[in-house]
Amino acid sequence: MRLSAAVRILIVDDDKMTLSVTRRILASVGYQLLCTESSAEGLRLARQYKPDLILLDVGMPDISGLEICKQIKADPELRGIFVILLSGLLTDNESQAALLESGADSFIARPIPGRELILRVQLSLRLVTAEKALQEYNLRLEREVEARTWELRQAQERLIRQERLAALGQLAGGIGHELRNPLAVISNAVYFLKLIQPEASEKVKEYLGIVEGETRAAEKIITDLLDFSRLKPAGLESTSLADLIQRVMGRYPPPEKVCVMLSLPTHLPSILVDPQQIAQVLGNLVLNAFQAMPAGGELTLSAEMQGPFVALAIKDCGMGISAENMRRLFEPLFTTKARGIGLGLALSKKLVEANGGKIEVQSEPGKGSIFTLFLPVVNQPFSFLPR
Repeated sequence: MRLSAAVRILIVDDDKMTLSVTRRILASVGYQLLCTESSAEGLRLARQYKPDLILLDVGMPDISGLEICKQIKADPELRGIFVILLSGLLTDNESQAALLESGADSFIARPIPGRELILRVQLSLRLVTAEKALQEYNLRLEREVEARTWELRQAQERLIRQERLAALGQLAGGIGHELRNPLAVISNAVYFLKLIQPEASEKVKEYLGIVEGETRAAEKIITDLLDFSRLKPAGLESTSLADLIQRVMGRYPPPEKVCVMLSLPTHLPSILVDPQQIAQVLGNLVLNAFQAMPAGGELTLSAEMQGPFVALAIKDCGMGISAENMRRLFEPLFTTKARGIGLGLALSKKLVEANGGKIEVQSEPGKGSIFTLFLPVVNQPFSFLPR
């Protein structure tokens, strides 16, 4: 609520003498006053200035004060204004009740002494102040409840995720190697069948390809699971980024409709990383990029020096990532895919950080994503590893 000198009151009364007297009485207290003898003008002033309080004569000739009050209370921008109806005729209890039912906040019967008018206005303004304070308190309370609810939900999700990760860690060591053995048998059997049946029908070749692809996917899930639960220390060594990329792209050839573009400067220095771990990260990011472009597109791998790091950007033109999913992108077990267990990006982040680097992502729904790896250069002491 504004201070007395800043409180704005609108007076709507068609009687010039009454309007003048009311204005002088309230001006003596220091209120800012807007005065009019027209109902239509009163509505216009209310919409333009949004006063703190309106004194409204019931018996207006053009539009009745009762109708003006109803219009004010029906307007979402004006309904919070405190409206006092004034009348020298409708002073009985039944009439006053009917006036208040129209939406008015209070009623004053005329004539009224100047001192009493001031007190009634001051009381009404205190009610306005109290109501606004209560609304602000309720709003603040709602926001606090929403914030606490969100915090509790996040804590619950973290607890559930930690329990699932603990269970996965125990499970991984027990069955990971057991699963790899039959998968290796299946993979070798497919290789043997391809070898002895070079003239097999297209249908047979298609199904052998499906078996081979599903076996490779299952092997990747097991690898991610084992690596995430038992991350090995990085064996850092001088590594050529170009050779590393060629090895990864040879292992993960692009789908038929995806074109791969490489933009690697010839003068790039060697990076100091564990080549197996960073190859695993690159493989995860490349596969994700392929899957983000089911209808085909272009995958671009480009690199440049940024301080003591080589910044390797993997850019696709796929479906992009929503803002909501971006916040949870590197959480373990979070996935939007129908297949997979949601460890690929979480593991990639752990591996890159274990190698003294970091990973960043930019994305816009419908326009694709860019994952950037910052990998330390040989003979550069700086890294993102905690000291």
